[in-house]
Amino acid sequence: MLPRGLIGDVKPENWLGMIDATYAIILTLLLIELPAQIMEFIREYELHPNLQLITLENLAYHIIGYLSIFIIIYDIWAHHRVIVTNAVINRVNLSIGIAILFLSSLIPPLHHIVLELKSQLMNRENSSIGDFSFIFDDVRSTSILVVACIYGCIALIAARDIRFLRRRGSEADSRMIVLRQLRSSSIAMMCVIFLVGIVTVRGHITAPVPLVLVALCTHLPIDKLMIQLKQRISSR
Repeated sequence: MLPRGLIGDVKPENWLGMIDATYAIILTLLLIELPAQIMEFIREYELHPNLQLITLENLAYHIIGYLSIFIIIYDIWAHHRVIVTNAVINRVNLSIGIAILFLSSLIPPLHHIVLELKSQLMNRENSSIGDFSFIFDDVRSTSILVVACIYGCIALIAARDIRFLRRRGSEADSRMIVLRQLRSSSIAMMCVIFLVGIVTVRGHITAPVPLVLVALCTHLPIDKLMIQLKQRISSR
């Protein structure tokens, strides 16, 4: 690693450009397969006139799924920018930030693999998977775990820096307020993702409902609701 004497101290603005570019590429990789998927549905629509309604429904589900995961990645990007701007710059936090970028880059390929496996399982007679349908469940579970780990890494950085600021006696620091909100938001999203993932793996809900639920939760005050629930439980 280059010494800081050559490259200078690492500053938040040094990271923000790379973060923005990386997430732009991630979103591009996510959407780059969408035209091919739409063309596939158009061919199915033309080849099977008796299944046109089902084909249109599947196309709508795919587009809703892509929109939902787009929103989730956007929320991760927003969390990542805020944590970089407000966190303490040290080697541990930088390493966790690299892990966040790496895990985020896995979302598009995992999403495409899930769609491909689901398509093959729906056409079992043409499937090369055979009886190994558990692969689909494994990949889907891996996708859930990856997204949960991303929010977990953000919560970890926030929790570390909150302890650091407390030791310095900076309870009233504006960064402390932001970090607390980030920690609460990230932990709330982890809980939502694990809950939705468990229900999904058990077969109680099917795609694209799980992605829609997680995407909706990125725009709802889930963290505040969890804090209020915790306060009510502790007051009893």
